[in-house]
Amino acid sequence: MATTLTDLDQVLNNILPKDRLIHREMQNHLDALIKPPGSLGRLERLACQLASAERTLRPAVDPSITLIYAGDHGVASLGVSQYPASVTAQMLSAYQHQFAAISVLARHAGSVVEVIDVGVNGEWTNDDRDKIVVSQKIRPGTRNFVEESAMTPDECLMALTIGIQRAEAAHAQGYRAILLGEVGIGNTTIAAALASALLNESPRTMTGHGTGIDQDRWEHKIRTVEAALTRHHRPDLEPFDVLTRLGGFEVAAMVGTILGAAQHHIVTILDGYLTGVAALLAVRLAPASVDYLVASHQSAEPGHGRVLSALGLNPLLEWGLRLGEGSGAALALPLLRQACAIASEMATFEEAELANSSSHASTGAITRHQFSWPERAAVYRTIESRRDIRQFRSDPVPPEILERLLWAAHHAPSVGFSQPWDFILITDPAIKQQLKSLADRERQVQKLYFDDDRAQQFLQLKLEGLLEAPIVLVITANLERGGPEVLGRHTMEETTLYSAVCAVQNLWLAARAEGVAVGWVSLFEPRHLRQVLEIPPGIQPVAVLCVGYTDHFPPEPQLKTVRWADALAVKELVHWQTWTGTTSPTP
Repeated sequence: MATTLTDLDQVLNNILPKDRLIHREMQNHLDALIKPPGSLGRLERLACQLASAERTLRPAVDPSITLIYAGDHGVASLGVSQYPASVTAQMLSAYQHQFAAISVLARHAGSVVEVIDVGVNGEWTNDDRDKIVVSQKIRPGTRNFVEESAMTPDECLMALTIGIQRAEAAHAQGYRAILLGEVGIGNTTIAAALASALLNESPRTMTGHGTGIDQDRWEHKIRTVEAALTRHHRPDLEPFDVLTRLGGFEVAAMVGTILGAAQHHIVTILDGYLTGVAALLAVRLAPASVDYLVASHQSAEPGHGRVLSALGLNPLLEWGLRLGEGSGAALALPLLRQACAIASEMATFEEAELANSSSHASTGAITRHQFSWPERAAVYRTIESRRDIRQFRSDPVPPEILERLLWAAHHAPSVGFSQPWDFILITDPAIKQQLKSLADRERQVQKLYFDDDRAQQFLQLKLEGLLEAPIVLVITANLERGGPEVLGRHTMEETTLYSAVCAVQNLWLAARAEGVAVGWVSLFEPRHLRQVLEIPPGIQPVAVLCVGYTDHFPPEPQLKTVRWADALAVKELVHWQTWTGTTSPTP
């Protein structure tokens, strides 16, 4: 990481150009595929770029992470934007609750979102909601660059370091692509000033209408940029000095991320004007870093096209976007994914002829019918974020969602296809109160098994969900459904119960995907449940679930948070061949 300019120089020295041999090999491979050479146009050129940047003939952009840097600018106080600076902090709450534009676009593109506050001039509620927004605030906004330098050299280096660290973390976590975005009021003014200085262009040419300002305010914005350039710009300034004087914390952090990603051969997908300017600064610092950049789109800002032209990048989309947030990068990600798929999954003429030969057994690739990466990412995200919830809102669960949850439960695997489950839906407050009383009574008995401290901790775990949740759902197992000869049941009777547990898990995962919370209450004796709920003999209660909406899905299980138990590592629980086996099989 770069904590001094010397450290930054080391990062710059580590950035190597793309592998041109891999580029040629990929082009030869694409020419051999079952299609006319070059017939997929820019998709083929994109595949070659990704392969040569990643140094592999099987390039990939999954999994990916969207890094959004947030920062405010002192120049915003001069009225260069349609909106006040306070909007930036409000946007962080929108990201936190996952209902901003990039939250939706990245979710459907299959990319994880992380927002880093490097200089927002305002407070936002940090409740660790899925840890989407994190604070690495350097100071609350830059200084007004019309009057003084926007940052000190130390502050600029600190922001660069944050960006490099984020790229390092993405590399360590196995991400194959970084989608870059930013948010901050006044940042198109910053972009215009930086682009004008770096390209020696007129501010009138490089300054756009940003958030939609009128003609008078646009003229004021141009005069503001001109004033900043008059104070700071000199032809002999180094890129770092230009960034320090005219930039912003989020710009410097993006420069750092581009450099850090290039160092590890990770492709960065740029968004709009400000990310383009950050890329221009990164390339001025390390020319080879341009090989790791993809321009997702050309925005409505007039200076953006000139910046991309200076970088030699052709945008994938031209949709008139001017939002920021990494929105264009999220829209372009599927195109990169398609380029990788063509390179990795399409057959050559030779392979196709061999697979179709009537004189040989088929040696074609195995058809796995696998889901796309966004679909797989959604499944794993649902699994990872599922939590046992204890606090519920009273809002009803819409009938169509409840129907989908029951459908998911009913499509669980079952021993011998016995489908042993039944569902008891409880909304009657009187019955829910009876269940709460049963659980409270059983809890008093259970506490006797623990010492005093452990007993008090146990009693603090909430059971109010039984009353708060709009629905209490009891799932049962019919031990006789399908008759006595159900396949598998006569050797392992417990499999009927396991089948019902699969229904529980299906419902729970579907609920998390729908944003519905589930809490499992296990403090019941089956005979008591049978009595209260009039369950006939031969039917085994399996799970009592509270189902409804909650204000917060915690980032980790409650029992881990309160230190009731520590998380176990998967590798500690894996045995090979026998219980005592510790060595993995030879591939």
